[in-house]
Amino acid sequence: MSKEATDNDKRKRNNLLSQYYGITEEKDVENLFDVDGKHFNADAYVDKLVQETSLKQLIDKEQELVREIQSLDSEMQTLVYENYNKFILATDTIRQMKSDFKTMEDEMEKLVQDMSQIATFANSISSNLQDRRQQITKLSNIHELLKNLQFLFDLPTKLKSSVEEKNYSLAVKYYAKSEQVLKDFGDHPSFSGIQSDCQEIVTTLRKCLKDQFVRAEVTSHELEESASLLSKLGESSTSLALEFTVINKGRLEKDLDDLSTYTTSGENNGEAVLAFIEKCCNTALNNAALTIATFNNIFPLASAKDSEGLIDMAVDVINRLCPIVKTKVVEIIGFEINEGCCLSLVAALDKFHRRLLAVQRLLMSDKQWSSILITDVAQIISNRAAENLVVKWTEELQGWRDSWNNDNQPHGSVKFIEGALIEHIHRTLVALTAFVGNHVTFSQDYQFRQTFGRRHVREDVFIMSLKKLSIMLSNLCNATGKDNASPTLILVLSRVAIDFNQNLAQSLLSLIEEQFDIPAGFQGDNLTPLSAVAADFKQASQTLLQRYVQSESHVLVQMIRKSMDSRDWLTTSEPRSVRPVIKRVLEEISRVDSHAAQLYEEGSRKDRSSDSSRRTHHSSRMQQKSSWSSLGPSQLDSSLLNNIQKLFSERIDLSGTVEPNKGSVVMAVIKICLKGFLECVRLKTFGKYGIQQIQVDCYYLQLFLWRFTFDENLVHSLLDEILSSAVQRCLEPVLMEPGVVELICER
Repeated sequence: MSKEATDNDKRKRNNLLSQYYGITEEKDVENLFDVDGKHFNADAYVDKLVQETSLKQLIDKEQELVREIQSLDSEMQTLVYENYNKFILATDTIRQMKSDFKTMEDEMEKLVQDMSQIATFANSISSNLQDRRQQITKLSNIHELLKNLQFLFDLPTKLKSSVEEKNYSLAVKYYAKSEQVLKDFGDHPSFSGIQSDCQEIVTTLRKCLKDQFVRAEVTSHELEESASLLSKLGESSTSLALEFTVINKGRLEKDLDDLSTYTTSGENNGEAVLAFIEKCCNTALNNAALTIATFNNIFPLASAKDSEGLIDMAVDVINRLCPIVKTKVVEIIGFEINEGCCLSLVAALDKFHRRLLAVQRLLMSDKQWSSILITDVAQIISNRAAENLVVKWTEELQGWRDSWNNDNQPHGSVKFIEGALIEHIHRTLVALTAFVGNHVTFSQDYQFRQTFGRRHVREDVFIMSLKKLSIMLSNLCNATGKDNASPTLILVLSRVAIDFNQNLAQSLLSLIEEQFDIPAGFQGDNLTPLSAVAADFKQASQTLLQRYVQSESHVLVQMIRKSMDSRDWLTTSEPRSVRPVIKRVLEEISRVDSHAAQLYEEGSRKDRSSDSSRRTHHSSRMQQKSSWSSLGPSQLDSSLLNNIQKLFSERIDLSGTVEPNKGSVVMAVIKICLKGFLECVRLKTFGKYGIQQIQVDCYYLQLFLWRFTFDENLVHSLLDEILSSAVQRCLEPVLMEPGVVELICER
């Protein structure tokens, strides 16, 4: 190849490399001024600098070039020095290699000589033994045959010795080694006895291996060894698999029987449930997992039919185990549901859940044993928590009813009672939050969290408990005898019911939604709306207020009735003062007003007149009534009938709804009290001074009742009706002068 062709090839390769790396050749004009380029022209470069730069720039450029030249000189010297050192080191290395190779060449020559001697010696031996080779081979074969025959003769003894020493693997090894020979020559008279003895010993060996296979305390390793040895002795894997399944089914059923009769040893509920689950995991679940794993190890090539029997057995065991666990866990936990026992229960269920999942993976099953079990237990615990909560509330209500002191301040009592009721709810919720803890494996299931929070906690615990609480509050109104609650307690509980209706129930629901991942205000899944519970509490409050009004008014009416029955109204003396019972009635009404004011707002009032106008109005009415004394009996009766008909035309509803405000409560008590007073008056016959005493009492009531009522006209109507009824029942209806009545009442 010519030099020109070589240069062309180099040029082509350079062009290809330049194109690959993106290097383009610059113009020759530009290369003339490149100091580092191969076409650099110093004269042209200097001329360009002189023309384009100032003197100062030329001086700076000179200094820059001097520095670069010095730097390059220094680098070149360093490079030369380093390369020189490397060259010296390479020279020494080459010299050492020459010396080493010289030694190696000597050793190789010696090795060649030794190999030649060995080859010569081997050829000499081979030529000397050439004639005796066939004889030696024959003797060797005879020796091997004698060894085998000797092994056969010794086989019964070795088998028996191995079986007696329980070295079953060695016995099977001996028999397997000679089994084919015995089959081939078993009919020969010399070997028939040996074969007979061996078969008898092997039968014993099979029995020992099967005894070990079915022994209760056998380990998994011994089980695998027994199955493997029996297979080598000719046992079919199908029969072994069936026998393995039957044996282990009996063991697992015994575990189930032990668990179903498990009893606690007196420890607390939390520790007891942990101990029970530990026993479940260490016996039934552990043995089931071990059985499946051992079966897979012993019979790795088992047919689907053989495996199906074991799987069906394991599934049946787990199907029976889960109800036992549910029953025992619920039984051990008991009725008292608190934070400690719930934490222990959840820890136990979580451990059982993880172990059961491991067994499921071995079975390659998609059954939801664990989920169903935990959901059922959670529902039972929730129901018991709700029942326990209701029991606690019932005990609290009974305690307040039995130990109530009428000196208790209603406002403080409301806060105390509400705090006690809510505290029980909080404790119950704290206990149930253990089921949805972040560290709990089974609570990571979204479906479980939703079902537990919405259905069990919100519905079964919160909603149902509050409904029962509203019923309990209402039932206090129906109690009689020693179970009858204090009227003040009934008033306090009516305020409690109103608070649950207005805000407490909503606050508790918001807390539940936050703790149990329920969307705020969620109304799906057929959940009970909170408004239904609020309506129950509103109704309970109404019932309690009605009961309170009845209780307080009943006491006042009884006081008035007894005072009316204890006096002879025909022969009574001239009135000199207001009867003490009337003053006592006003004191009781004042107490009712004070208690109601602590718990309820004022309520709407009608416009009321001043005290002076009230006195003037009453005086004018009294003057009108005093004119009755100048009328005859027939005229008086006609006038009274007209007034009474006018009063009855204005219906007075005594059984109307009591609104949750102070005015409505007090007014309801006053109406029933005055109506009772009226009925007592209608049952009596009055003399002259008797009707005058009623006149004084009515005027006194009018002077003070206006402070407690929001409808003065209604009170005036009732008082007028009382006095009119007394006039109608009077034999000598002569009323006192208004001025005299005022003096007596102000005395």
